[in-house]
Amino acid sequence: MNVLKKTSAADLGRVQATIKKELASEKIIQEIYEYIFNAEGKKTRALLCLLASKSQDIKSNSRINLASIIELLHTATLVHDDVVDESELRRGTRSVNQVWTNSYSVLIGDFIYSKAFILMVKLGIPSILDELAKATNDIARGEIIQLELFENKQLIELKDLLKVSYLKTGRLFEASAKTGAMLACRSKEEVKTFGLLGKALGTAFQIQDDILDYEALRLNTGKPALKDFKEGKVTFPLYFALQHANAKDKNFLMSLLGKSKILKKDQNKIYQLIQNEKTQKDINVLLNKYIKETLKHLNNLKHHACYNEMLDLITFSKIRKI
Repeated sequence: MNVLKKTSAADLGRVQATIKKELASEKIIQEIYEYIFNAEGKKTRALLCLLASKSQDIKSNSRINLASIIELLHTATLVHDDVVDESELRRGTRSVNQVWTNSYSVLIGDFIYSKAFILMVKLGIPSILDELAKATNDIARGEIIQLELFENKQLIELKDLLKVSYLKTGRLFEASAKTGAMLACRSKEEVKTFGLLGKALGTAFQIQDDILDYEALRLNTGKPALKDFKEGKVTFPLYFALQHANAKDKNFLMSLLGKSKILKKDQNKIYQLIQNEKTQKDINVLLNKYIKETLKHLNNLKHHACYNEMLDLITFSKIRKI
């Protein structure tokens, strides 16, 4: 992410260093843990927390520790997701369940979760612990709901996708911004505003993620193309494409959805159907709706030290190709 100020980039470096210190003495745990955290992600949620917690009135270590907790929670969900989705790659490298096994992945995910909660208790702020515990529970609920939707692909409605998008992605964005503001002892109104900003930004972030699943057929996004499609997920672009497809094209898409091997010519046709003018209009209208909502909430935080960087983060979230 090239929109960071030097101070925020340095803070994210400290988050990475803090996370890497949270090792266990057992060699196998060290190997898997280091493997996971050597593949550095964007740390968008951690950055959101750092920006929301900017204040001269709190110790820098507290901000770093909270952002580290956020990143640990997010990473644990990714490790578990890879087991559920039987994913082969994560952040451009082989996923833990591919290098080791599903059993190791589930257990290391639990280990990372428990590390996060140990740090939460050390932080010693009950309201933050409560918010993050609830967010973690909501994320798991979103995964379960999404699994159920797999069985009813033909009946999925936009409201279902928005609900799953919020629970799986928007909820932790919301908690990241909200707890950052809590740590900085902001007013109840400001905490609420940061939470709403995070919720909208997380939904926009997920919509763009869904777009990139198909754009990876033409662009180098660092992610395997059609990953979601091959896992059988109806995401926002596919949902709109199905709305506008004729019966023949709809049957074509549904017949390939969930298949791990898809011929190049079929991949090209899938891409063309996603690029349908009406489909692209609908997906961009939805993305812009949540970007505008995020900006609306940020407009109420013009006095905050994070304003300019938050504005850059929102812009990046819309145009990013990684």
